[in-house]
Amino acid sequence: MELPVCEVYPTVQGEGLLVGTPVTLIRFQGCNIYCAWCDTKYAIPFKEEVKIPLEEVLKKVRSFKRDAVLITGGEPLAHPEVVPLIESLLREDYFVQLETNGTLWRKELERFPKDRVYVSLSPKYSVDYRVHPGAVARADELKMVVDENLTLEVLKRPEFLPFARNGRLVLQPEGNRKEMVRKGLKLLDDLLKEGLKARLIPQVHKLVGLP
Repeated sequence: MELPVCEVYPTVQGEGLLVGTPVTLIRFQGCNIYCAWCDTKYAIPFKEEVKIPLEEVLKKVRSFKRDAVLITGGEPLAHPEVVPLIESLLREDYFVQLETNGTLWRKELERFPKDRVYVSLSPKYSVDYRVHPGAVARADELKMVVDENLTLEVLKRPEFLPFARNGRLVLQPEGNRKEMVRKGLKLLDDLLKEGLKARLIPQVHKLVGLP
């Protein structure tokens, strides 16, 4: 089996509640939506020529000696091959972190144990923050990019509210821009006033010069 993967390399998780975790990053090529501020635009197009055999991906993962693997994109769930990849990683006792925009879902993911597969859901403005119910139900964290479009009303949508109630909501300033940090702090205060909780976490890997 070949995977539409464009990158495999060792790094540190720089986003979300698991920030600082040493990981091997696997980046899928191809995304089903477009975001103007996307920082990996090279991974947006679906390219048939971008293929790596599954065993070669696993060989690279083993060589980096990390216990955790981060699967990102592009959009990993746009590709059915993500399921056998996760199955293979779990058989080798890796902890899997999966990042998704939530517009797509694969029901096979529901059989994977929550203590072994961590799902980071990051809805996007370009599709009005639309998410698949299956992605919401399975997500371990909700990561919202703080840009010019994000509002308190969006954060309080019924499908997102549980994350703000249990402290699993992450506000991530777009591009680590100062004005978006200020906006994130304002949203944080507004949530607190309503008895809700979130964490303001920048893209730490960019702050320390990691890819």
